Amino acid sequence: MPWITHSVDETIALGRWIGELARTGQAIGLDGDLGAGKTQLVRGMAQGAGVADLSLVCSPTYVLLNIYPADPARPASKTLYHLDAYRVHGAADFAAVGFDELLDQNALVVLEWASRVPELLPADCLRLAADIVDSCSRRWTARAAGKNSQELLARLGEACAFMGEKT
Repeated sequence: MPWITHSVDETIALGRWIGELARTGQAIGLDGDLGAGKTQLVRGMAQGAGVADLSLVCSPTYVLLNIYPADPARPASKTLYHLDAYRVHGAADFAAVGFDELLDQNALVVLEWASRVPELLPADCLRLAADIVDSCSRRWTARAAGKNSQELLARLGEACAFMGEKT
């Protein structure tokens, strides 16, 4: 299911829907060229998940993992674990951050550059790939494996009907 976003704000809005609609325990793999908007999408996911401090959202390229805690003042908020495989040599690099354990937490787990370590992703995972259309526009293609991810994708499709250029 593809969507086209025409600005950073629309990319953040798409992410906000994902963060709001995703259940805790959801794994999300992101792919796309440098500058495609993956981190902006995660910024939106953090907004939708209701994390406590949105100013923390940035690319974890050099640290592998950023943790954005849930807002204790918002009972429905979710912690978001944001990982980046751009500079890793393989899945073993994620052992130090306890990737397997992150999947068992009551949180969202988002991995940028997921195609570099596909063996890390659980069987139930939402995959999103960004293609750069032009300087402002991105085509987001989604595919879901597993029951929870398929349900999330269906809910996302309904919620994002506002993105009129769904192709």
